[in-house]
Amino acid sequence: MFTLIARARKDAKALQYINERNYGGFLRVESLGGGRRKEEVSESLERILEGPYIPVLLLGEKERDLLEELLPLLRDSGKPFYARSLRTKRVRNMRVDELYSHIEEIKARFRLGFRWENGYALDPQNPLGIEIHPDYDAYLAVGEGFRTAMRELLGVELGENSLVLRKLMNRETYYSGPYAVVEVSKKLGFPTEVLWRIPHSENVSLGRLIELNRDYIEAFAGASKEFLRQFEGRDVLVPWSGGKDSTAALILAKEALGKVTAVYVRMEYEMPLTDEYIEKTARKLGVNLLRVDVPMPIEKYGMPTPKNRWCTKMKVEALYSVASQFEDPILVVGDRDGESARRRLKPPVVERRTDFGTFLEVMPVKFWSGFMVQLFLLGRGIELHPLYYEGFYRLGCTVCPSLADWEIKLLKRKGVEKLPSLPSPEQG
Repeated sequence: MFTLIARARKDAKALQYINERNYGGFLRVESLGGGRRKEEVSESLERILEGPYIPVLLLGEKERDLLEELLPLLRDSGKPFYARSLRTKRVRNMRVDELYSHIEEIKARFRLGFRWENGYALDPQNPLGIEIHPDYDAYLAVGEGFRTAMRELLGVELGENSLVLRKLMNRETYYSGPYAVVEVSKKLGFPTEVLWRIPHSENVSLGRLIELNRDYIEAFAGASKEFLRQFEGRDVLVPWSGGKDSTAALILAKEALGKVTAVYVRMEYEMPLTDEYIEKTARKLGVNLLRVDVPMPIEKYGMPTPKNRWCTKMKVEALYSVASQFEDPILVVGDRDGESARRRLKPPVVERRTDFGTFLEVMPVKFWSGFMVQLFLLGRGIELHPLYYEGFYRLGCTVCPSLADWEIKLLKRKGVEKLPSLPSPEQG
């Protein structure tokens, strides 16, 4: 989570309005007390920087000199930060929606910005020049199986541990070393297509990536755990699919809150190797695992489609039924901004009113990238689900209507027979 910092209380009030409106009040907002010189505000800034949240300093055009004077204090804090001088005289003079757009773009910088140091180092200043967009994500093409699939299915030769920028409409730009080398379209309803390529292949050490980013990711982990501690004393349930995001949410919840229950709602057409991964990782983490099996009567309802995802309703109903059996439950979920605009626009805590009761869904990795989640798990000694090493970005069911042509081809290589046909853009 983030702390938004302004110079004066009136500026902080403008930021707090956005915090309440768009983030449910779950960011923190601080002012430097109104001072105009470094010596007048440095004590307040140092106090704020001692907190666990990630600092974002926003000052007006008239305060540009003050911002420059405060940068050494931000750097000395040892944690990720971002500082920006806005185009208006003061923060409170900017239109609310424009100020909100600045915050969304800055949030994206923390997960998409990189510098090159013989590896990809997270850096919101973004010297590597990655395209920044609030709805983009970044992840690692990790594993020899991923490289083999790219080579055999697309004729693309990647180096080890390529950085992938995932854009809108499932368009992905792959980096080998510091260079963008290929762009691939994995648009739902269309064949996978190589849009352009540059013949360059460079290996990047996974160990180097983990060490380069350890402090950065641990700072985010600390902020996420502090966020979770607001819910101490509740019955903590983590809906766990075996995917990287729910696994990271499970670890953070366990570290922050102690006793947690992982709920594995197992759909009938689960991805290969998920059962084994869930059981093995649950033992390693030492968490209580509750498994609920949900049949999928395709012979009755037909294959799920984008407009008739009856399977999703069955899955969430099974989850809420389990949650209703606990006295005071919260659901710690692995939703992230970079997955979709719909998820980005949700606040970090959502109240769900269901037929089984009202539940809070809490999202500790909401502001993380796939890249950050992957390295967080690997840095904790937790292997990713095996399918990530073979070319998958996300996991679901083998009959999911959101499977792209790329994922269908990967599943066919695994010998999975019950698969949706390549959907057309008009299919519903």
